[in-house]
Amino acid sequence: MNKPLYQAIYETLRDQIESGVISIDQVLPTEKELANSYNVSTITVKKSLDLLKEDGFIVRKPRKGSVVINNQKTDYTETKKIVGLLITNFTDFFGAQILRTIIKSQEEEIHFIVKISYGDQETENILIQELLEIGVQGLVLLPTSSEYTSPKILELISKNFPIIVIDRLMANLPICSVQTDSFNAAKDLTNYLFNKGHEKIGLIASDNSVSTIDERINGFLAAHIDQNRAVSQNQILSLIDSVVPNSSRSIEEDVGIIRTFLMNNPQVTALFTTEYNIALLAKSAIEEMEKQVPEDYSIVCFDHPAANIFDLHAFVFTHIEQDQTAIGKHAVEVLKKKMIDPKLIEKVNLDYKLVSGHSVKNLE
Repeated sequence: MNKPLYQAIYETLRDQIESGVISIDQVLPTEKELANSYNVSTITVKKSLDLLKEDGFIVRKPRKGSVVINNQKTDYTETKKIVGLLITNFTDFFGAQILRTIIKSQEEEIHFIVKISYGDQETENILIQELLEIGVQGLVLLPTSSEYTSPKILELISKNFPIIVIDRLMANLPICSVQTDSFNAAKDLTNYLFNKGHEKIGLIASDNSVSTIDERINGFLAAHIDQNRAVSQNQILSLIDSVVPNSSRSIEEDVGIIRTFLMNNPQVTALFTTEYNIALLAKSAIEEMEKQVPEDYSIVCFDHPAANIFDLHAFVFTHIEQDQTAIGKHAVEVLKKKMIDPKLIEKVNLDYKLVSGHSVKNLE
């Protein structure tokens, strides 16, 4: 018995993809062009392309056509879900362990397709659309912004599509999230400096519009209020830009801005920085002033790369250590629950650890 025409065309195209005649990322001819080549109807060709899509060889993209994404059949069982993991970026001090933890879970029930937006909102929107076209059944998202939410995300939220946001609060949206309790962590870090005898503490943050930075600033201010300590706007510098993805500002320019900030605030003895890279910039600015950390200025921050045990002279900032493994595990756990119960809204706020390093001088 002869094979159906659509099956024969499917096998021909499949063989060409598997052998490399048609390469990954190549766009197949249009349905009309294939129909003319094989002297069949476009309906027959569409059935062939649907089979290629079902077996994971291609995705069908509007206005672009059928794009080859794999050169071998992808056999996902019914129990294995396909989920998009879209993050801004990851580093050794924040993100890498979250990424490893989440991806490790794909050995069990979920296959993750990882995309990186590098902090660009337009890229983020495009990647979300691509993941949806591939047919993902959920999204784990570290968004570029807490202030802007793409229309596509809002549409998915309205449909109860499984989305888990990590490292962002997204308090005003009915969306599941997993993050560290940045507010209380910032309070503890600020109180640590107070307890070491520091009366005037400067705060240095980026101008990135994410909720975690706002929470850290609010925690810093709340610590002052709780201890009935005055804090002025002059003590806060929130213009650092070189640490923001896709920034055009040079590192040297931001170091200069911090140096000017310190010169204008001679009463400041310690700096609360909202992330590790800003702590490094502050340390460089202090050294350019021919001062030292912690002898002349103390610095604390959020996150820190793991110290190399063979580097006996490694400099470690006093910092808040986030439980990145827990963030990854909770993200996957909440995602699974959301897939079962689409109406679930769960916001997880995780604990943290304050790690004492070499960057704070005791003034008492």
